[in-house]
Amino acid sequence: MYPRDPNRDVNSRGRIRIKMLNEDGASMYEQFPNKKSVLLYCCDTIPKLKTRTQKSSGGDSAGGQGQGKKKKKGKR
Repeated sequence: MYPRDPNRDVNSRGRIRIKMLNEDGASMYEQFPNKKSVLLYCCDTIPKLKTRTQKSSGGDSAGGQGQGKKKKKGKR
């Protein structure tokens, strides 16, 4: 978890460790010969996740901010 991360949710903190090599030093996964290939795979896969592709029902709550009643400035 990044120290200045505003979302300090218990479910979204920590790290992922992947065992890349066997005891003899050979790669365990043919499609991931190094750490960079794993990171590139994650970058391609995360936007395609079900939770990322679903549209929120009821509209976007962040888009509604700033709309509605406006306060009038003036002399009292």
